[in-house]
Amino acid sequence: MSEETVDDRKAQESKDSSNNNSGKNDDKNPNNNGGAGQGNKDNNNRRGRRRKPNNNNGGGNNGGGNNNKKGGGNNRGRGNNKGPNNPPNEDIDEAEFEAYAGVAGDGPILNLTELKRKTAAELMESAQEMELENISRLRKQELIFAMLKAHAKSGERIYGDGVLEILSDGFGFLRSNETSYMAGPDDIYVSPSQIRRFSLRTGDNIRGRIRPPKESERYFALLKVDDINEDPPEKSKGKVLFENLTPLFPTERLHMEIGNGSTEDITARTIDLVSPIGKGQRGLIVSPPKAGKTMMMQNIAQSIAYNHPDCHLIVLLIDERPEEVTEMERGVRGEVVSSTFDEPASRHVQVADMVIEKAKRLVEHKKDVVVLLDSITRLARAYNTVAPSSGKVLTGGVDANALQKPKRFFGAARNVEEGGSLTIMATALIETGSKMDEVIYEEFKGTGNMEIHLDRRIAEKRIYPAIHVNRSGTRREEKMVPQEELQRMWVLRKLLHGMDDLAAMELLIDRMKQTKTNAEFFESMKR
Repeated sequence: MSEETVDDRKAQESKDSSNNNSGKNDDKNPNNNGGAGQGNKDNNNRRGRRRKPNNNNGGGNNGGGNNNKKGGGNNRGRGNNKGPNNPPNEDIDEAEFEAYAGVAGDGPILNLTELKRKTAAELMESAQEMELENISRLRKQELIFAMLKAHAKSGERIYGDGVLEILSDGFGFLRSNETSYMAGPDDIYVSPSQIRRFSLRTGDNIRGRIRPPKESERYFALLKVDDINEDPPEKSKGKVLFENLTPLFPTERLHMEIGNGSTEDITARTIDLVSPIGKGQRGLIVSPPKAGKTMMMQNIAQSIAYNHPDCHLIVLLIDERPEEVTEMERGVRGEVVSSTFDEPASRHVQVADMVIEKAKRLVEHKKDVVVLLDSITRLARAYNTVAPSSGKVLTGGVDANALQKPKRFFGAARNVEEGGSLTIMATALIETGSKMDEVIYEEFKGTGNMEIHLDRRIAEKRIYPAIHVNRSGTRREEKMVPQEELQRMWVLRKLLHGMDDLAAMELLIDRMKQTKTNAEFFESMKR
């Protein structure tokens, strides 16, 4: 071998060695991702192949970290602290908390949640008062992060909360419902040791004290857990897993009627008469376009917030228009989580997974949860897009395995014998002209224990709610409706059954407008 060839080989080995150390934190290296960035794609090092430079600067954090295959490169497995699987923050133990609390234990208190609830304009005004520089081009989450670092330097004690998302590398982050659980620089890092110590799972709502990032870190870190799902941390260790809970038919009713005589209350009263809803219901609102399904969801949400404030209400909007999201946020007293139509399908799936996992954790703590999903059709479309191809395609282009996860989402609704319940009301689209939508509806038809059908013909006459009375109903409604009221509901159905659907709904609404409550309506029927 010639001297020139040997020198070239040594130079190449030196260059490869320099590239393989890019996992170390070096702010001057443009290819450095600062450790295991949450949004990095799989970075697979394979034997005998040069490692490609990683241009990801770790800006996002919505993924599962870097997974090195066996036998690859210099970074072998998770045990190598210099490899890209190294967490973005150091692990945290009780000794560090005691040491940190001793140094910064007497400063003023700042709540991160209150900071996130402010508008971008309010945050900008506060940042200017703090004399922060170069803030005009920062996004809201980046601005919050900069303000947090400034508050931490002044010695303030910072407390934060969020919903835990555990990544594939063992560590996790607390996401905020203010941003619909979207990953961002203001997320709070949770170490693997804390996850093991408290038996934490994805979906747990955690509140505690946090500390600012060190020189080699990029995220604020959770120092001490104060409560888990609104209960002390010790209580979470003895909970029964959601999968081991006993499902039952709903036995306790969710009353929709408010009794104020308003036009909106007509929809709620009609639902109580035609298809009553109970705690633990798994219901479908089957609707063609422009039949009033979104307004019905708003009315249901308002009724639950008014009549059942003890229920934890979550409105999940998938693939919806941004203006409808804003309207829902302002019109509903509850948690509104959304992923608009301009977001990728993977984002729809991530949001849905976070919501259902959060709901399950609350049910494990014997709480009543209501999830209103609009719509399950678009959620199934998103799962169909991101699911790996099985090679078996149903009519309309639906993969044979793609509907398994949305069915698991919908099937989680149940009344629990041990205490607590999970109610899911989802809209399903029909008559859209898409064969895929029809296939999705056929797959979900019959899986629920309650259905409300909306009729386009009734809606075109501007009669709302456009409910098809004869096709709507609830299974085993006798378990939650008093016998006397049930008999009156059956008599009403017999009267309306022989009439045309349009005429029946028109007559029912006219008679209901003459009374304020359903009790008065039944009394008027006797006369």
